[in-house]
Amino acid sequence: MRIMAFMFLAGSLLFAGCSNSEQADAYTVKEATDNGDTLVDEEGEVTNLDKLLRFVDGVQEKKKSEVTVSNFFNNQVSVNEITYDGSKVNYVLKTGTGEEKRSAVCEGIEERTGFISLQGCDGEEDSIGIVQVSEYKINKARASMKD
Repeated sequence: MRIMAFMFLAGSLLFAGCSNSEQADAYTVKEATDNGDTLVDEEGEVTNLDKLLRFVDGVQEKKKSEVTVSNFFNNQVSVNEITYDGSKVNYVLKTGTGEEKRSAVCEGIEERTGFISLQGCDGEEDSIGIVQVSEYKINKARASMKD
């Protein structure tokens, strides 16, 4: 019985140690902010929306562009790396520790009434949602981009 209790305790400590080191290496809000990412926080608030909107404009103008959108939700981090090479949008979704979870090549990006999403994607889904934000905030960010 003591041996089983010791093995359980040792296993629990090992598991906790692995969990903590994995979380310690995770991408943080501070890093995302320092890197200039467009980020979505726990409350769904979007910071640096103008960078994502400039990317949308760049794709529409057929200009090479890139943007990173980091989501911090339910204690999980997802990092959306999106690049445009002048003809196709390349999308890579990574975890907060940098592990690639999914990738796709898409025809374009669309801004539509509170949603910004990739369209015409290969793979599992034809459309990949990037952010959901009110039309008011999109218009406000676009107005500030003109200054």
